[in-house]
Amino acid sequence: MQCISWTSFSLSFLVITRALLAQPGPSRPEIDATAADRGKRIYLQFCINCHGALAKGTEQGPDLIRSVTVLHDKSGSELGPALKKLANHKRDLTNAQVADISQFLKQRVEETIKNRTAVTPPNVLTGEAKAGQSYFASKCAGCHSPAGDLAGIGKRYDPVTLQQRFLFPRSGGRGAPAPRRARVTVTSTSGSPVVGELERVDDFTVSLRDASGEYRSFRRSPDTKVEIEDPYAAHNQLLDEFSDRDMHNIVAYLVTLK
Repeated sequence: MQCISWTSFSLSFLVITRALLAQPGPSRPEIDATAADRGKRIYLQFCINCHGALAKGTEQGPDLIRSVTVLHDKSGSELGPALKKLANHKRDLTNAQVADISQFLKQRVEETIKNRTAVTPPNVLTGEAKAGQSYFASKCAGCHSPAGDLAGIGKRYDPVTLQQRFLFPRSGGRGAPAPRRARVTVTSTSGSPVVGELERVDDFTVSLRDASGEYRSFRRSPDTKVEIEDPYAAHNQLLDEFSDRDMHNIVAYLVTLK
């Protein structure tokens, strides 16, 4: 039987240990800041009410920072299928949108790692109220009034919720009024116009609920005219125009409406 000296064994163990330690571990994800910014907008619209401003969960939804699916996800490959299995989630997001949300959540994970004691939402009060008032006067005053529908809004919502509300008013949320429904008018050459609240529309059909509450569905064709009146059309348009400075200026102005 061949004997191995303790010295030889120790040297061999040291060489193997060093070799193992030299192997690269799992790399930290590279965050696409532009995609993460797009993902943040989607998150604010569809996810924040249940998962919270920090994505750390609420009574309505789990902590996404500690989600194994989020941590292992690559470009939405795991997150997308997971969303489609959940009935109470928006399941018609495109693959590109899911990938953007994944980038935003990974960004949140990285920020949490850097600051493990974070318990409060990020500070969004970094803008100038006067600049926000000017922007409001030029872009928003046609539909909203500081002394009318927005009177006292600075007392009703915290700054983060205020930002969410003006960016994505359709998302509703706790304490917010129910979002207004889009209205649609369907007119065919063989009948009178039918008007009601829009239920669903795609390339093939349009469905609505009329004034009596009856659900009606119509097949779309060249002979069918569909006119949709979206109460949030102006907000949707502004989403493509807002800069970060604009958003923070508006928030700074809205909190003064007490």
